[in-house]
Amino acid sequence: MGMRYVVASSSDSVVRECRNMLGSHPDIEIRMGSVPETGSDCDAVILNSPLAHERYGGSPLIGRVQILANRRDDGAPEAILVAAPISASSAVANPSDVEIENRVAEVLETCVSAFAARFSDADSKPRILVHLEGAGIDRPDIKVPLRGVLRFLNSAGGVGS
Repeated sequence: MGMRYVVASSSDSVVRECRNMLGSHPDIEIRMGSVPETGSDCDAVILNSPLAHERYGGSPLIGRVQILANRRDDGAPEAILVAAPISASSAVANPSDVEIENRVAEVLETCVSAFAARFSDADSKPRILVHLEGAGIDRPDIKVPLRGVLRFLNSAGGVGS
């Protein structure tokens, strides 16, 4: 199943860096704004577990991606892809750049795979919103998580699949 991605942020400087690092990918669109402002035409959004469960219900399941239905009519996509939270024992207080890149690529891969498995009968190319702040993959040095996004996009699970 081919996918299209909207990578978004509420920060102008982050959006500029996204355009620099990701703008050449054919199935990527870069947008600026909140989740509702950037995802109204998307099929799903990747959110971090605390934000997703606070807004859309359910309980975190360590190590498992969840798909929640958006019944709030809040402008966010209908499918909420909840990034799998990691256990406190495997969390790192000051992760290295490589650990951050790996985590970002893993979050995207697992969430997109869960979406593809659940909605395998989709006729068109689904569009998935990756709102950097909403997904919890923003950092002061945004280049680090964006390298994880780029690695995901260039992998078999990214744009070409």
